[in-house]
Amino acid sequence: MRFADDFVVLSKEWINPERVEAVMAELGLKLNKEKTYVGTVGNGFEFVGFYFQEIADDNGLRNSIKVIPTEGSIEKVIESIESISYVKKENFRDENENQSLSEVIKNIYKVVDPWVNYYKHTDYAVGLERIEQSFNKKIQWFI
Repeated sequence: MRFADDFVVLSKEWINPERVEAVMAELGLKLNKEKTYVGTVGNGFEFVGFYFQEIADDNGLRNSIKVIPTEGSIEKVIESIESISYVKKENFRDENENQSLSEVIKNIYKVVDPWVNYYKHTDYAVGLERIEQSFNKKIQWFI
């Protein structure tokens, strides 16, 4: 059974934290004060692998919230790609050697695909470029 015990409340106007606690109490939930951040998105904050930051338009009239993967989540994917083991082959004349490259690529996609899926509703291109560089570096060993 899956459940959600983490959430973010975003509003254009200030929300009294006591009001949030009251609503949660009605649902039989309790706020963990040690893990709770109350503030403005203008300062930016991290939440379950996402970084939220307020962005003003060029005129400074309208603000929006930009959501991107955290540095930690990007680094974790890069470390996972770098840790994928393989045997470097000097040439590719043998069919089994080509399968080795294929396996490395499959293993990289097993790391990258879930990450992209998790962050698909964000501006994940911020981290994807660095992840792609790590991917390319790993593949270059075979070329």
